[in-house]
Amino acid sequence: MTSNLMEGGAEKKRKREHKKKKKDFECDGEEEGCHGRSVEVRASVMGLFSEFAFNGSGSSSGGTGHASSIWPSIKKFEKKGEAQKKKRKASPRLTAAQMRDVAYLRRRPNNRWIPPKSPHELLQEGHYHDPWRVLVICMLLNCTSGGQVRPILNDFFTLCPDAKTTTKVAQTEIAQLTHCLGLKNTRAEKIKFLSERYLKEGWTHVTFLPGVGKYAADAYAIFCTGRWDRVVPEDHMLTRYWEFLRKGKWIME
Repeated sequence: MTSNLMEGGAEKKRKREHKKKKKDFECDGEEEGCHGRSVEVRASVMGLFSEFAFNGSGSSSGGTGHASSIWPSIKKFEKKGEAQKKKRKASPRLTAAQMRDVAYLRRRPNNRWIPPKSPHELLQEGHYHDPWRVLVICMLLNCTSGGQVRPILNDFFTLCPDAKTTTKVAQTEIAQLTHCLGLKNTRAEKIKFLSERYLKEGWTHVTFLPGVGKYAADAYAIFCTGRWDRVVPEDHMLTRYWEFLRKGKWIME
């Protein structure tokens, strides 16, 4: 009986301590997927530097002041982190009304729009004939750059030349080919899912397809349907091409 009570008390104590530890975590809320950071650990680290600054060789009473050389580095690191946070911008999202805009309507079979070649040489320019390819290129460019995607693009479209073929290609093969871009499993899964939904007849707007946000939807309107004058892209490279179209020099060529 006494043993059971002691075990029960120990279990309650363990739960209390576990609950307390959970409270010692906070999330700064700046980034998606943040797992929180320990206040206790952060305080301990700062306390260590504080102790170093006022004791021993770093004391203010005649020490050599090693801490004085450390603190500027810490401050510089903190300022750099704050500057990076300010630079980060949330991905633009379309409202429900914008998703149904005419600009994003499914391309009709009789559409004859051919986007002109630009000096910017966007990857989508050479694949306008297949809207699925334009959307996939946008997915490949997610969280990476054109310089990383360009070297593997031909190999990718050799393996997955169209949506129907892609649905039959193993996800592991796509992941292996795109591993250099990062997020290989997630990216491969999204490409497979997009391909399956793209082949269905039910969607009316490209924005209804999975994984298609403002960037991909704007690219679709610019390169596939010719409704570039109804969108205002926010991606910097897409904006360059859009400005190229607005200037109209290509019309005279």
